[in-house]
Amino acid sequence: MDMTTFIIRLTICFILSILIGLERQLRHRMVGLRTNVLVCIGAFLFVYLSFGISVSDQTRIAAQVVSGIGFLGAGVILRDGSKIKGLNTAATLWCVAAIGSLCASGLVVEATIGTLFVLLSNIILRLISLIIMGKIKANEKEKYTIRINCKKTKEEKVRANFAKIIDKNDLVLNSLERSEITEEEIKLKAIIITRTPSKVEMVINKISTDPGVVSITWEHEKESKSDNEDSDEG
Repeated sequence: MDMTTFIIRLTICFILSILIGLERQLRHRMVGLRTNVLVCIGAFLFVYLSFGISVSDQTRIAAQVVSGIGFLGAGVILRDGSKIKGLNTAATLWCVAAIGSLCASGLVVEATIGTLFVLLSNIILRLISLIIMGKIKANEKEKYTIRINCKKTKEEKVRANFAKIIDKNDLVLNSLERSEITEEEIKLKAIIITRTPSKVEMVINKISTDPGVVSITWEHEKESKSDNEDSDEG
């Protein structure tokens, strides 16, 4: 192939990789503009090499590019507790390498269409994913554990007042345990389940004003219907 063809294809490869890299850079991902461009150009040069020399199988080098990008992509995948981050970034790198390979093979129209679909996946599908996850989170239940220390002589009044506040705010009282701290003081441990955390704060504020309450503490944990598991950084 002549030098003009090489420069034209490389330029197209460069521009397409910039489009994907800019999207990654603007969203402050761990692999941004330069890395995406370099991966795309690297894939282009390797695949172009197979067309510039006499080989029996011109797809052999492209196959090695695919496996090589796999190792590179694995390096950006991180585990953060129960979540896995970097999957989308690794997949984008894989697609960028494919775009570079297409450009080197002369399939520039196909490479351009591929770039468009990668951008649509990272932008449009991300928005759809956020909407879906928003609905899932809306259905997640919050489990709150409230511990109330109160005077033993005021226990019945505190319990009645607490139950009244719970019922008034449409919260679910999952359990209520009682234990003695001293001869004059007892502890009430209540587990509340709700989808509206703000109501729990209202309950705590109201019950804390009860003259029989000595102290009150609370903590919470999510009760999700599904594990939030393989989430990527987006």
